[in-house]
Amino acid sequence: MQVPMRMEGFEHLVHKAATEIQAEIIQLIQSSRSGAGKVSVPPEWQDQTETVEVFKLQSSSQEWTVVSSKFSVTMPHVTITKILRIQNQWLWEKYVQEKSRINQKNDGGVNEMELFHGTRTNTPEKIYNSEEGFDMRYSSQGMWGMANYFAVNASYSAMYAYASISQLGGSSRKKIFLAKVLTGDSYECAPDKTLRMPPQKLGGSTSSEVQLKQVHYDSVNGYTRSSQVYMTYSNNRAYPAYLLTYV
Repeated sequence: MQVPMRMEGFEHLVHKAATEIQAEIIQLIQSSRSGAGKVSVPPEWQDQTETVEVFKLQSSSQEWTVVSSKFSVTMPHVTITKILRIQNQWLWEKYVQEKSRINQKNDGGVNEMELFHGTRTNTPEKIYNSEEGFDMRYSSQGMWGMANYFAVNASYSAMYAYASISQLGGSSRKKIFLAKVLTGDSYECAPDKTLRMPPQKLGGSTSSEVQLKQVHYDSVNGYTRSSQVYMTYSNNRAYPAYLLTYV
C-alpha cells in the first residue's frame, strides 16, 4: 500500500510544478503584451494612452526655453506661437534600436544631435503620425542625393518650412521640426547628387563588438547657405521631437 501512496504523491508534485510553470509563462506573455520591457522614453514625456500623442508646451516652462533658444539663435526676429512635443512610441522605439546598433558599430560614437527640418508642402502631421517618420522616399533629389536633410541653423530649415493660413485674419503661420538625429561617424564632403547612401569606409569596422569587412559611414554632412547640414539615408536615424509654429 505504500508504493501507490508514494506514486500519488509524486504525481501531485509534478502536476503542481507544471501548473506553476504554466502560470509563469502566462504572466510573461501578459507582461509582454502590456508593454513591459519596452525602451525607456525621454524624462520629459508625459503619460499617454495612445501610440501617438502630442503635448503643447507651456511658454513658462524650462522645456519651452531650451527648445525656443535653439531656434532663436538664427531666427531672432520671428515669434514662436506654439511648440508641440511629439510622443510617438512606435517611432521612438525604432529610433532607440537604431541608436543601439550605431553604438555597437562605433564603440559608442552615436553623436546624437538636435537639428532642424522643414517639410515644404508636406503637412507635419503626416510625418509625426506615421510609422516611418521622416521618409527619404518622398524627398526630392537634393545637393547630397536622395536623403533626409537636417540643419544646424533654423534659418536654413525655415526656407523649407511648411506654411499654413490661419483662419483668424488669414496670416501665414510656418512650422518646422526640431529633430533628434543620429549622425554617428559622419562623412563630410562637397555636394554630390548621385549619393544614395554614405560612402564606404576603408578597412571595414574597427568596433570591438561588430566585425564587418564592409561598413559605411552613418551620415553625410556639408555646408550650404551659411549652415552645416546633415543627411541621413535611413529613416530610423531621426526622430521628430518637437514641432515649432511661428509667425
